[in-house]
Amino acid sequence: MVLPMLSMLLVGIIFGGITFFDYVELTDAVAAGARTLANGRSSPSTACALAKTVITQSAGTLSPGLIITSCVSTVAQGSAGTVSATYPCNLPIPFTGINLCPVPGTNPTTGVTNQSCPTLYCISASTTVYIE
Repeated sequence: MVLPMLSMLLVGIIFGGITFFDYVELTDAVAAGARTLANGRSSPSTACALAKTVITQSAGTLSPGLIITSCVSTVAQGSAGTVSATYPCNLPIPFTGINLCPVPGTNPTTGVTNQSCPTLYCISASTTVYIE
C-alpha cells in the first residue's frame, strides 16, 4: 500500500518539475521579447515582429513551432506594450485525473476554446513594459 503511494508522489514531483521548468523557460523568453520591444523605436508591426522572433529564438528547450505569441504596442515613447506567449502542456498525474498545466484550453464538456490556448491545457506568460 505504501509503495504505490510513494510511486505516485515521485511521479507527481517529476511531472511538476517538468512543468515548472517549461514555465521558467517560457517566462524568460517572454522577458527577452519584452526587453526587445521596450528598446524598439521602429513601427509597431516591426517592433512586435522582432519581439515575437526573440521569444521563439530564446525559448531554450521548448519547441518554437508550438509557441503562440502575441504583442500589443503603439511603440510610442512612454507608452505601454504587452508581450505574451502560451505553450501547449499536457502533464496529467497518473491515476488521479489532475493536470498540472494551469491554463485550461478547450473545455471538453462545452467545447468552448480559449483563444490563447488551442490545446486542452497550456502554460502562459505575459509581460508589460514601457517603451523607452
